[in-house]
Amino acid sequence: MKTLGMFITMSFLINETGQAKDLQDLTLANDTITESIIQAGGQKKALPADTAYRKKTTDIVKAKIAQAQQSSRISPAVKDFQALLYNFRRDYQDMLERWDDIYLPEAPSWIRSNPDFYKFVVPATYYSEPIEQAFSIDDWKPVIPFIKGDARKDSVFQVPDLTRSAEIDKEVNKQLLSFYLQYPNLVSKNESELKGIEPLSDRMRVKRPKKEKVFYLVNAASQGQVREKDLLVMKPNFWSFSGNGYAQFSQNYISDNWYKGGESTVSLLSGAVLQLNYDDKQKIQFENKLEWKLGFISAPSDTVHQYKTSEDLLRLSSKFGYKAITNWYYTVSAEFKTQFFSNYETNSDNLVSSFFSPAELNIGIGMDYKYTKDAVCNLSVLINPFNYTRYSVASDRVDPTKFNIDAGQKVKNQLGSRVEATLKWIVLSGLTWESRFSYTTNYEQVLSEWENTFTFAFNKYFSTKLFVHTRFDDSVTKANPDDSYFQLQELLSFGVSYTW
Repeated sequence: MKTLGMFITMSFLINETGQAKDLQDLTLANDTITESIIQAGGQKKALPADTAYRKKTTDIVKAKIAQAQQSSRISPAVKDFQALLYNFRRDYQDMLERWDDIYLPEAPSWIRSNPDFYKFVVPATYYSEPIEQAFSIDDWKPVIPFIKGDARKDSVFQVPDLTRSAEIDKEVNKQLLSFYLQYPNLVSKNESELKGIEPLSDRMRVKRPKKEKVFYLVNAASQGQVREKDLLVMKPNFWSFSGNGYAQFSQNYISDNWYKGGESTVSLLSGAVLQLNYDDKQKIQFENKLEWKLGFISAPSDTVHQYKTSEDLLRLSSKFGYKAITNWYYTVSAEFKTQFFSNYETNSDNLVSSFFSPAELNIGIGMDYKYTKDAVCNLSVLINPFNYTRYSVASDRVDPTKFNIDAGQKVKNQLGSRVEATLKWIVLSGLTWESRFSYTTNYEQVLSEWENTFTFAFNKYFSTKLFVHTRFDDSVTKANPDDSYFQLQELLSFGVSYTW
């Protein structure tokens, strides 16, 4: 190794000596050159004749001096440090590009950026840690003269352990200290300027969107050939259609000799809800809902009828809303409801109700409050200070007094106020509560209904439903003075259901 070093040194000196001799010969070759071409300050003086030869000599001298100045301006250590920074920035940019690659589902750890080298990539900043590390004696150990080191180990360059952030930071501080000493004019920032900067809160952080490389999704043969007629512009669809249907069944069997007595019953309940809504996500909402519910139950004690209707409802409602503020809408609403089949008294052919007997129509103007949370809770509260209600009975066999209509009349119109609240709440996974509350008054009489449906879903198709329907109507004529205006109906059933 020593022989090789001496050979390289001798070659370098011989080369430099030869170049100096050539320069001297070129300078003194012409006797007409009376003064030196280049002075200490690098200024040129007027030269005598023999311009062509003198010009050639001047150009060669200029080239040699420029080469010498250039080689002495930047040291090899600085060149190596510049190359290190260039390679690091290039690798860092490559890692960022790999990180944003949509074809990498999960970026592996080896392409992630290393924050330990952040001091090299940020603008040149003065840190106090490199100075403190240079004057620190924490890593200093006394030299014991009686113990000789390993010459073979000392002759080999030892790579520092860069597996830990602390060791990496020490090496970075050494490079920064050398940079501070050689190029102090390039340090533009101070560490104290960064102390007042606080990290962004979770609300202020914005996730960087992934760069979708659209051109990779286009066939290479079609690139550059896309014309206006080939573009497909999808028009937004503000209409949505949804619904659900169910069929529930329940059965109760009691033998004839059962010690407590009783009757066997069979019940069937079916229903469907269809919704057609319009929402432009800005100002206008238009909701339409068609709902029907039909249930039959066996009546062993009824000698006239084998089956009777337990549930019979046909209801159509519409709401048109124009947004006022946040969750409030100016609303015009309408609701119509009646029933499908006829219903009779027990052991009698007296008709209690039938199709369009009764029929109820509500039209109101007011405001609607809407609250929605992550498709888990959907609440709507409709307040109509001005509401028109029409009660009607089409059949002559139906007693109108049972439906808020005066005796001898088939129609009753009244003005008043109305409040209606609807709620759909997914309480638990598999448990849904649907509720509807209405309160209508003409300031003399009150008609209020509260419908509750609890659905226990076992899977997508099978469920158990519990219906609880309460009603208060102080306009009906009581058969007995002890009767109450409060009415209750409850039904529990099991069956199939489907939602779309």
